[in-house]
Amino acid sequence: MDNLVFEESINTEISSSEFVDKQWLYVNDNNNSSYSGQVVIDTTSLSNCGSYINWSEAFLAFPMVLQAQTTNAPMTATAPLDFMMGLKSGFWQIIHSLTVEFNNGSVVQQTPFLNVFNSFKALTSWSEGDLEDWGAITGFYPDTATSWMYNNFADPINVNLSTMSPSGTGICNNRNAPYVAITSYTGAWSNVAAGASQALVTGVNANVASYNLNTQATLGAQSIQMSYNKGFYQRQAWLAYNPTLNTGGSLQATSLNQTALMSGNGLTTNISGYSAIFQSYVQSAVTTRAIIFDAVIRLKDIADFFQKVPMLKGSTMRFYINTNQAYLTYQCYSPQANFLAPAANATGASYGVQVTAGSMVLTSTPIILGGGGTCPVMIASQDLGQGGYNMAQLQAVGAETTYQVAVGLSIVKTQFTQFTQSYTAPITSCRLYAPAYTMNPIAEQRYLSLAPTKKIVYNDIFYYSYQNISTGTFSYLVTNGIPNVRGILVVPMINKSANGALNAGQPFSAAATTTSTILSPFSTTGGTPDPISLTNFNIQVSGKNLFINNELYDYEQFSQQLCSSNQLNGSLTTSLASGLIGMSEFESLYRYYYGNVSRSIPSEDGVAKAIQVVGTNNSSVPVDFFVFVEFERTITVDIRTGARIA
Repeated sequence: MDNLVFEESINTEISSSEFVDKQWLYVNDNNNSSYSGQVVIDTTSLSNCGSYINWSEAFLAFPMVLQAQTTNAPMTATAPLDFMMGLKSGFWQIIHSLTVEFNNGSVVQQTPFLNVFNSFKALTSWSEGDLEDWGAITGFYPDTATSWMYNNFADPINVNLSTMSPSGTGICNNRNAPYVAITSYTGAWSNVAAGASQALVTGVNANVASYNLNTQATLGAQSIQMSYNKGFYQRQAWLAYNPTLNTGGSLQATSLNQTALMSGNGLTTNISGYSAIFQSYVQSAVTTRAIIFDAVIRLKDIADFFQKVPMLKGSTMRFYINTNQAYLTYQCYSPQANFLAPAANATGASYGVQVTAGSMVLTSTPIILGGGGTCPVMIASQDLGQGGYNMAQLQAVGAETTYQVAVGLSIVKTQFTQFTQSYTAPITSCRLYAPAYTMNPIAEQRYLSLAPTKKIVYNDIFYYSYQNISTGTFSYLVTNGIPNVRGILVVPMINKSANGALNAGQPFSAAATTTSTILSPFSTTGGTPDPISLTNFNIQVSGKNLFINNELYDYEQFSQQLCSSNQLNGSLTTSLASGLIGMSEFESLYRYYYGNVSRSIPSEDGVAKAIQVVGTNNSSVPVDFFVFVEFERTITVDIRTGARIA
């Protein structure tokens, strides 16, 4: 500490800068307002700007429309639905695969389900500071690890008694609010004049009212009502909150008294007051609701190449992006509430004791537009106090109802003809933003003399999948030979056959369906793995075990492999660390199984090696494996011209 004080006292600040200018430039996509297929972006105009482009700072911006529609359930201010829908963690869930060409040569190959790997990378490399700085703009906030539940079947007969059916079927992690419930309220009531308020009789001999309050501290640790998904709620709050407009039904800008300072034209009821590019806004009508926002995705979060590439002048890139635009329908069932009339109530008035909320099931398998395979949309639980409760509140006796709801996520404007109402974002194309630096001539001369060419070493990814792996031991040959392997990631997911079951006796008017977890709007899968326990796990590289002993216990996999993957200094330096998955999160939900394969002797570089994963499926359900193999690639470029040399 004393040395630091001394050094700061004698330090002389140097005010000169290596750069004389920095400007943010952008290019629009080449799609001409058509987004049913690939999004294509060409950076030729950036290469001609005469400045150095720093690709590690660049990002994509997708104007998005998240909308819901129903024919018989009003979406008005009297039934606020700000938190009925949202997105899975990270706007990169919108990207299914990415191909990048650098000066007409491929540098990033197409990898399906790239969003799954990117979620792992962010969860193991971001720090809390990164989350604070970049979480809101990139839509990334980790899901709570203990708030999920497994609803193996929809209860068709005793739907009022089911505590899980309000959240959907299969893996569900969509409870977005703390649970508090008054379970009973009894007491003696005094007789009062007509129209006056009743009063409780108090005193030593009186039957004083009593009540029980349920909170997470009074419930069992494994109760599904014990915790809620804070991450889902936070992502919804980032999307739906906008005090500058009063078009969202429940968004009461006037009562907040913030509109006068934050709106472009004062109190307004249309999008003319929309003035901030990166601020979402809400539009709603009696049967529709839409959240229009810009999804920002940093290039270095979706491809390692952009983390490693230096500043270049004259380089041209071309992006081919397959997207996950989703459309789905689900049905809400609103049962009757149970009404009890206390005998001590002399006026004859009754009060309601809410037993449970309605049920919710998919009525169509999500349609994915743009070549993808993930549903990025999440639907909130309809249980008491949850975000979707106002969609299907408990009904009076004899008033059971069902509501059909359609939800869609589109790029730029409504892409699905199933919607009767179409919405369009203010920005009508996807963009790629990148900073252009102009160097001080002396600094540029030094930069080019020190490194006229640059060898870029980065990791690319292969993807493999294995379906319907039954309980018990498994052994799968991932590949016969890949050179320069650096890491193996196994992401387990529940097989579709085990992700909930349906029964013809359900009280729904439309045919219900189940789907895989990565397509489910009730789960966080894609942003998380499924909570599948694997044991006796090992990775074999060219027939040799990567781990000298098979990993039997959770603490072995976490402390020996996962904890050091992508973390700052491999998580070895106390007080300097990154990563958002702790041991508790790993045990509860984030069960990524990773192996570092980068340690090898130089003579083995370039030698193709076979990869095999072995272990035991410790769960009682069949599972699928998404396996990602990181391998090293190199290219050499000319810094001055951006030309690819090798």
